[in-house]
Amino acid sequence: MKPEITTRQDISDLVERFYTRVREDEIIGPIFRDQENFSWDTHIPVMVNFWSSILLDDASYKGNPMLKHIELNRRTPLTQLHFRRWKELFFSTLDELFIGERVGEAKKRVNAMEILMLMKIRDSEQSGFIQ
Repeated sequence: MKPEITTRQDISDLVERFYTRVREDEIIGPIFRDQENFSWDTHIPVMVNFWSSILLDDASYKGNPMLKHIELNRRTPLTQLHFRRWKELFFSTLDELFIGERVGEAKKRVNAMEILMLMKIRDSEQSGFIQ
């Protein structure tokens, strides 16, 4: 039986498995294989902190994910297809590894992030945009 997400190690396992899949993916993989966009050594710990803060309430994440994605979009345009694929890979990784309330919470947060990021990225492309 699959476990629930209860520890920082669970989050680390999720993030590591997810980004392994992402790097191999033909749709979003090229973004993450570009060293200007992604450094495994720095991004993975940040994402572990991000998801630990969201799912375990440990307040370890300090950053602005919206600004990071707006900056990324300026180098490599991000589309709804990219976010849809990111979501598919994340959901399938969650479902493969875990069960429980935190899986549902993670999916809820991802759905909200997709909508908000696409909106903010689109807004950032307009003149006069203020973050």
